[in-house]
Amino acid sequence: MRRTGQRVTLLMLVLASITVLTLDYHGAANQDLTKVRNGVLDGLAPVQRAIASVLHPTGDAFVGAAHYGAVQQQNEALQQQIGRLRREVAADNVASQQARQILKLQSLPFVGNTKQVDAEVLSGPTSDFAYTLEIGKGTSSGIGVGEPVVGASGFVGTVVSAGRSSAQVRLLQDNRSDVGVKLGVAGTATGVVTGQGRDSALGLQLLAGANTVHKGEWAYTSGTSAAGASAYPAGIPVATVTAVHHSPGGFNDTFTLEPLVNPKTLQYVAVLRWLPPA
Repeated sequence: MRRTGQRVTLLMLVLASITVLTLDYHGAANQDLTKVRNGVLDGLAPVQRAIASVLHPTGDAFVGAAHYGAVQQQNEALQQQIGRLRREVAADNVASQQARQILKLQSLPFVGNTKQVDAEVLSGPTSDFAYTLEIGKGTSSGIGVGEPVVGASGFVGTVVSAGRSSAQVRLLQDNRSDVGVKLGVAGTATGVVTGQGRDSALGLQLLAGANTVHKGEWAYTSGTSAAGASAYPAGIPVATVTAVHHSPGGFNDTFTLEPLVNPKTLQYVAVLRWLPPA
């Protein structure tokens, strides 16, 4: 159909040209011939535009098909660049978090003059039976078994084994952990915080001052080994009281505590160079 239209247009143009040339051949009426020639060309113009409008979409489609591959490659390149930028932003965020943890470890208010060894957490707790983590410092850095481990917010756990370049830390939440604490008004209550297992709240065995313990209060290491609990430097934040369950007469009150440090988010810790007196 399009070829037929093109042929008709071409034939009309040829006939018009012959007519115009023929008329132009007789020079006597040159001005009139010019008007006739222009009139013929003007009459053919709408036909040419109509055929061109039919043919142009097809031409545009061919152009689009030719450039589709290039556009697709550009799109893939942009997607790769976006992915790379996202990974860089994520890496920067991780680095910023690590830097903040390291800076906080440099100015722990509860450490005092006790020397510390900062260490990276190599692996977090993976077992429900032994709730521990591994750190990247060991005996070559002066770390020894029994030393307390802290984070920026407070008590983390205790070194239970140490190699030359790494050590294992038993976390506060482990059901074998126990810490002598003071809490309540002016720290008059004493007791032992015990681990209850992975993802469980901490337990509290009060030894004195039960009626002075209230929800929202903090428990700090007492610096003593009362009731057989492990002794640590006094004043390290351990946990907060989240619930108090009173019993008749107040003789069997029970308490629920939450640790101040989430071991799942730890990237760096500080091992305090402190051992209980022999």
